[in-house]
Amino acid sequence: MKLKSHLIGIAAMGLLAALTSADALAQRANNVPSAGPWTANNVTATRPFGSIDVSRAGSSAESVRTWSQGRSATERAELTGRCDVITTPANSGRYRPGDLQFCRNYMMVGSARQISPGPTR
Repeated sequence: MKLKSHLIGIAAMGLLAALTSADALAQRANNVPSAGPWTANNVTATRPFGSIDVSRAGSSAESVRTWSQGRSATERAELTGRCDVITTPANSGRYRPGDLQFCRNYMMVGSARQISPGPTR
């Protein structure tokens, strides 16, 4: 009887570990930026930014600039691709006004970051 309860305990721990690992992998997979190429077919109106949460970016160019500095290069590349689709005039009617405004601000601060001169000496 003692052996049986011991085996049940080991099995329960193994199952718990397996479920915990699967949940952690699923959460990690949900936070990994997706790969393009981006089109109106894969930039959906319901999740225009995929797994990237832009809710804390704010609505001003300055707040979007500050927020975007905390994103990885992969996330920034994904946002650029998605925003290219969202702001294309032929597609823009599919997306919420707030999504369009985020993209306009994001593209503006992204362009400024790319063309800004380096430090002066």
